[in-house]
Parts: sequence; structure tokens; C-alpha cells
Amino acid sequence: MKKIILVSLSLITTVYSLWYASLGEFAGNSGALSKIGLEHPVLFIAWGMLTYTTLSFGIILGLKKAKDRLFIILLIIALIGMILTLCFDFDYDKHTQYIFHCIGSLTFSAVMGITVFLLFLINKSYYLTAASGIILITDLVLLIIFKETAIIELAPIFSGYIMLCIHSFRKENKYIEIK
Repeated sequence: MKKIILVSLSLITTVYSLWYASLGEFAGNSGALSKIGLEHPVLFIAWGMLTYTTLSFGIILGLKKAKDRLFIILLIIALIGMILTLCFDFDYDKHTQYIFHCIGSLTFSAVMGITVFLLFLINKSYYLTAASGIILITDLVLLIIFKETAIIELAPIFSGYIMLCIHSFRKENKYIEIK
């Protein structure tokens, strides 16, 4: 049942994210999710809550036997990052808010990406580990080259949904114990 919930959450969040991103430009800097949030703050908060919930649920489901405080700590840090992202405007004219927003966004993205990567690594899902590493590096390079766009921001998130669903349906999970 939990696997079906994960798939359903992933589909709902993907559809909502695509709809939300369509309020701006998918490929332009003006279409960055945070910039859309300046005009639609309630929709931005809904997007952030759905995104965090879906990724966190997939990670917690993927932990199964490998319950480790490290993952709980990482999810709390990612949540703090998402809260900063959602509570502070991405508006350079409000310099302090802009800084807190950027710190939150970077914290959420980096910590959540690392958490998904570590989940696959610890569970010896080496193909998923390699895929998530490649996606994270590629996304970083694309962000440096093209700056923020909805496509570049959503690609690793959507990949995370897909890989977490695949991981949850694996028949045999092997675990590396972390002490």
C-alpha cells in the first residue's frame, strides 16, 4: 500500500509541478519556480510542500530496515531549507529575504539530492546511485551555464520521484549498516 501511495504522490506532484511551471516559461530565467512564486505565493508554497513530502516519503519508505539517524537529520535540514525557500521572497530588492531564500533553496536542493544518493548507495542500488550522481552533476553544470529555469530545476526532482519509485519496488534490498 505504501508503494502505491508513493507512486500516487509522485504522479500528483509531477502534474502539479508541470502545471505550476507552466505559469512561467519552462526554459527561460523568468520561468524559475521561485520567480513564479513572487506572483503566486500560495501556489509556490503548495508546490514546495508537495515536493518535500513526496521526496521525504520516498526516502523514508526506501529506508525500511536501514533506519539511521543520519537520514532523519538530513531530512530535517532539507525541511529547514524548504521552509526558508518558501518563507522568503526571491526578490533582489529585498536583499536579506533574497539571501535567505537562496540559502534555503540551495540547502534543500543539495541536502535532498545527497540524501537520495546516499539512500541508493547504502541500499547497494548501484545503478540508481550512479544515475542519481550523474543527474546531480549534470544539473549543477546546466545551472552554472544557463542559470535557473523550470526545466533545470524540475529535472532532478522528477528523476528522484522515478528512482525512488523504482527503488521501492525492488524485490531484494541489501543494506550497508552505518554506525
